[in-house]
Amino acid sequence: MKMIRSNWVYYALIVLIIEKIIQHIFVTLAFYFNWADIASTVVVSSTVLMVLGAFVAVLFMVSLWGMVNKRDLAINLVIFLALFDIIGEFVAQGRIGIMITVSFIVAVILLIVALIYRRQLKGM
Repeated sequence: MKMIRSNWVYYALIVLIIEKIIQHIFVTLAFYFNWADIASTVVVSSTVLMVLGAFVAVLFMVSLWGMVNKRDLAINLVIFLALFDIIGEFVAQGRIGIMITVSFIVAVILLIVALIYRRQLKGM
């Protein structure tokens, strides 16, 4: 995978991935310690969400490593994780009309930027 190191899209992806890593670690800890009774705000098992959150945080770390080290599958992993995050908001809240969270907004932006970046890579 060729990288355009001076491209703002690449740097935006790196920043967004780092935000997602931090966010998933924080939310995983929030479920573990049940900060602010977070378990009562979701309709699925908070334990399942905690385990998935930790797993997704690790996968975001892998995607960050892949992006920095120019691995071909890294951008596809980022796209998958962004979609997983978006769908996860609907599942966690248990309805179609969800409350829009910062996590959801960042996941949508990450998806858009990742798709733009992948398109740029294919054009090279």
